Amino acid sequence: MNKLDALWEYQQAELALARLKREMKSSPSYQKRTKLHNFLAEQQASIEKINADMRAKDGSLATCSSKLDALLKRYDLEKSELDIMENDEGTAAELTEAKKSIEKLLEEINALHKELAEMITWLNQASEAISSAYSKAGRAKKDYDAVRAVCDAEKDAFKPRLDAAEALIAEKRGDVPDELMSKYLALKKNYVNPVAKVANNQCSGCYMMLPSAVVKRVAGKTSIVECENCGRILTM
Repeated sequence: MNKLDALWEYQQAELALARLKREMKSSPSYQKRTKLHNFLAEQQASIEKINADMRAKDGSLATCSSKLDALLKRYDLEKSELDIMENDEGTAAELTEAKKSIEKLLEEINALHKELAEMITWLNQASEAISSAYSKAGRAKKDYDAVRAVCDAEKDAFKPRLDAAEALIAEKRGDVPDELMSKYLALKKNYVNPVAKVANNQCSGCYMMLPSAVVKRVAGKTSIVECENCGRILTM
């Protein structure tokens, strides 16, 4: 058998296996399994992200709490000093300055109280979101396990045909020279069908018209000819 004919038959065997796998994966149960698998992955990613955000927020909460404790201590100290100044009849300027300092501290304390409250609210909402995600994932996992069992049964039913298709590919592979197979595999990175028939003086892969000289070379089957446009291996 001509090596290009052998390569064409090898490609046809590969395409037949691909069609068989698509047929298997087109069943409602397989599609449902894929959908549930993607949903579970999304829930897991969501849980991991929320956990990471919560850890960061916990760090901010601890920092904010430390700042608040320090401000409250300063407030107690300055309030005590103000009380002493008022009892000891401090100067008006001293009292005014002390009151301004306390007012500024109160503003900072209130701002931190608000920030802490917002953090706590966010953490509570995040905890609820995680609980919801775990609940949804748990229900989806039960459905996934059930549909996976159905898919496994369907795969078992397809197995004889899959095995036969893979055996045919292995058989056809033995007829293709290694050098030609290397070129085929390199092209397969870009094309599902690296080998294209010439029909009506056109490459059936990209549908570009081929020069008559190229067509004659392909018809001769004495050398490997590639499409000048797409690079596919040409055969008749």
